[in-house]
Amino acid sequence: MFRIRIIFKMLCQHVIFPLVYFVNRIRPVDKKLIILADSHHEQCPEHMTYLRKALMESDYRVEECFFDIYTLGKWEAFKRMVSFMAKYPTAGTVVICDYFLPVASCNKKKKTKVVQLWHGCGAFKKFGYNSKEDIPEGYVGNVHKNYSLVTVSGDAPIKAFETAMVLGAENVIKPIGISFTDRLYDEDYIGLCRDKFRFEHPNAVGKKVVLWAPTFRGNAKKKKGEVDVLPGENYIDLLMADHKYYVIKSTHPHLHRENTMTTSELLCCADMLITDYSSVFFEYLLLDKPIIFFAPDFDEYSANRGFYLDYKELPGKVLTLDTDLHTHVEALFSNDQYGDVREEYRTRYMSACDGCSTKRIVDYILG
Repeated sequence: MFRIRIIFKMLCQHVIFPLVYFVNRIRPVDKKLIILADSHHEQCPEHMTYLRKALMESDYRVEECFFDIYTLGKWEAFKRMVSFMAKYPTAGTVVICDYFLPVASCNKKKKTKVVQLWHGCGAFKKFGYNSKEDIPEGYVGNVHKNYSLVTVSGDAPIKAFETAMVLGAENVIKPIGISFTDRLYDEDYIGLCRDKFRFEHPNAVGKKVVLWAPTFRGNAKKKKGEVDVLPGENYIDLLMADHKYYVIKSTHPHLHRENTMTTSELLCCADMLITDYSSVFFEYLLLDKPIIFFAPDFDEYSANRGFYLDYKELPGKVLTLDTDLHTHVEALFSNDQYGDVREEYRTRYMSACDGCSTKRIVDYILG
């Protein structure tokens, strides 16, 4: 079944989508048409919201192509992609923030810009062509073809993105910042998040808030209501029983865990972050608060996935074995000794995320 899906994807990329583009290629490019596209969300992805708002305030025309291939159904998702391919030749700019196969399925017109915002900061676990989990062996075709601009959070991640996206020669990977990090400089946004948190979690008042945000592990096809216990979650549950702390879990939306606030919103409310392999820790660096990297399945995960960073040198307390978290959490709240390391990581990986990233991206799109 997996092999059939891969063959169908390659058939779409090399035959069906290019044919639709070719048929519509005669239509002129409208410089003022911007298409925002994503195949993992039914509405505008959170990582695109700040840029969307800024573009909506311009005199350019913004059209949206958002759908979730996991919930929509294969045939309906296929029709949405074909519809995108019919409009693609007329777009002045296409903006995406994740893998989006139709964008890379043809030789686009030179007048059309494709902006890849990506959906994470820095470069932590391997992805793209550096990871067999993302792009399996035997897949023919570059899923990152046609990019005009790939935005990254600083200078240090550029090399990883070049190899992961096979884009070294094109020189399109630019450290101009990640749009969605602008909200961490927005006092109104932070205030609204904290008000929402106090309203929805009144029992957290007076306690230290600890956010557990593990990485997405690829089981997005589980039916709603089906939940696996993630590695280390039993120790998180034990920590939740300690009334000194208010522990909240924030997993990937496709894992179907009930949570009314997004991870990004919760970051603004947390006094400490616990994660395993999620790049969300790069965002949290901008808030300069303590981090625990808790990865009891480190040996297995690192062997299968791999990292761009030395896991043992990360900017926080690193725990790679099963362990009771109470002692480590309490010790880190009492004596946060990782401030200098966090500053070093901010400088290397997040230097372009200064609250003005969206403006720079808009300036590029509008020319």
